[in-house]
Amino acid sequence: MPPKSLPKYTIRVGLIWLVPVGTLVLGCFHWTPLLLALLLTPLEVPKVRSRLFGGRAKKLLPCLKVPALLRLSLLWVLQVWFIILWRANAPNSDAQSPEASSEDLEALRISVVLPCAGEGLYALNTVRAVYESLPPGVLHEIIVVDDGTEPPLSQSFLTPDVLEKFQVTILRHAETVGLIGAKKDGGDAATGDIIVFFDCHVAPQPGWHESFVRLIGENYRRIVTPVITDLDVGTWQQRGTGGQAKCYLTWDADFKWFESEDPYVPILSGGLLGISKRWWNETGGYDVQMVGWGGENLDQSLRSWLCGGEIMMAKDSFVAHMWRKPDDPRTRAKYTLKAGAANRNRLRAAVAWFGEFSEKLSSFPSLQSERRNADGTPWYGDLSNILEVKNRLKCKSFAWFMHRFKHVYEDGGLIPKETFTLKDASHSDMCLTYEGSAGTSPNGRGTAVLAPCHGGERQRWHGANRFDKGECCSGLRAWNTDQCVTGVLDGKVSTFVCDVSGQNAHQAWQLDSGQLKQRSGGFMQSDCVTPADGSLKVRRCSGASWLQDDVLEPIESNL
Repeated sequence: MPPKSLPKYTIRVGLIWLVPVGTLVLGCFHWTPLLLALLLTPLEVPKVRSRLFGGRAKKLLPCLKVPALLRLSLLWVLQVWFIILWRANAPNSDAQSPEASSEDLEALRISVVLPCAGEGLYALNTVRAVYESLPPGVLHEIIVVDDGTEPPLSQSFLTPDVLEKFQVTILRHAETVGLIGAKKDGGDAATGDIIVFFDCHVAPQPGWHESFVRLIGENYRRIVTPVITDLDVGTWQQRGTGGQAKCYLTWDADFKWFESEDPYVPILSGGLLGISKRWWNETGGYDVQMVGWGGENLDQSLRSWLCGGEIMMAKDSFVAHMWRKPDDPRTRAKYTLKAGAANRNRLRAAVAWFGEFSEKLSSFPSLQSERRNADGTPWYGDLSNILEVKNRLKCKSFAWFMHRFKHVYEDGGLIPKETFTLKDASHSDMCLTYEGSAGTSPNGRGTAVLAPCHGGERQRWHGANRFDKGECCSGLRAWNTDQCVTGVLDGKVSTFVCDVSGQNAHQAWQLDSGQLKQRSGGFMQSDCVTPADGSLKVRRCSGASWLQDDVLEPIESNL
């Protein structure tokens, strides 16, 4: 007898399991394609299908009316699509150490880079604090970049005996080049496995290095930042226990502090971080065309996230930092900043990495994103050095970054679905108007008043800040600003820097059925912001006071 041919249903089942088996062989297995195959297999085997559904199978399962090949094609598309999404959001496998042994981690050595400009005694205090915070064998070197200090630090506080005692090497700039240039030179000169950048006025707390070594040892493309606490410059001791570690990027190429439950950091705050020497070299360090201070944290953060790396907070690593305080002369900077340098730096980072979203930068006049030099070139300079890194490392788009941090950009209200004006219901020619400018508030605060409606951007508002469960929106934000409504003071709406996490109860103001209502717990009657004789007051809610008008989709959502 001739051999029996393979049943067609066996072939069909084999095709159903093609993708799960293939991904297992190729080392990119995921549970979702497996579950899809398990669901479809009983439907494609007639005997199993009849036991489950009887003669009503085609009535209960309309998908059986579709040709089998089309069903299989759709299954393959879904299975492969889930694999692609999973791989796109997974950490870069090439960067992972299979299992970093304790011996491997113990072998890693740290170079600490301290950019110092006019720090004087603070430079010595920082060097001593760094040295004393590390156990023998972990510290490879301390590199102090003396950025034009007069007299030189080597002739004042960092004398030869100090250099020898604390394993210090000095790099000297005859003239001040700025923080970014000093850090760039220090990072390039470092020879340790891990480069740690600190400001020249910090006191690392005991054990800070342990998480740095472990986290970077697990993934050489991982940048690590500590929890930054407050330094008492009189005692050089940490003051209090609270600290900050995470920032997010705003549309005006600035950054804001925030908190979230996960350990990942969208944007570095600036000068306190650890990075492997290998990842430093691969990403090109800092932009050589940035001048002075500001913007390098944006560029470095986006270089890492978009080009295969990541940034994590070491929640058990604390570094006390001296904050600049206007009322404390001991904290004043001893150097000057070149006018416009920070804006130029920020713009370089934004234009290079925003891609199509760089169109949004024109919403902020202070950035002068469309300004040109006399020869027609952009005033922020040539970006070819950043674009070379972008092309060489095959970096992802800025849209990927915003999707990666959806809890900030979508749930936090930075990509609003709509913006609108708020008109006084009793005087429809008067609108709620933010009195500040587009972008970041200079002092973190703002006000809004009733003013004649003109349709300008300062009269546009949108929902912002997360709810407890994560979705938007628990507050109200002035469009293209960092300000959210917090209440009413002296006849004006008061605003403050938005807390995108939604944890600030003072910002729980929502538009609901024509009422600008403060969200409150329990059964208490809510308060509302209401127009009253040309000014604004907070009263018990009673009837609609506002008309939501001129609803538009903003450019950032459309892009």
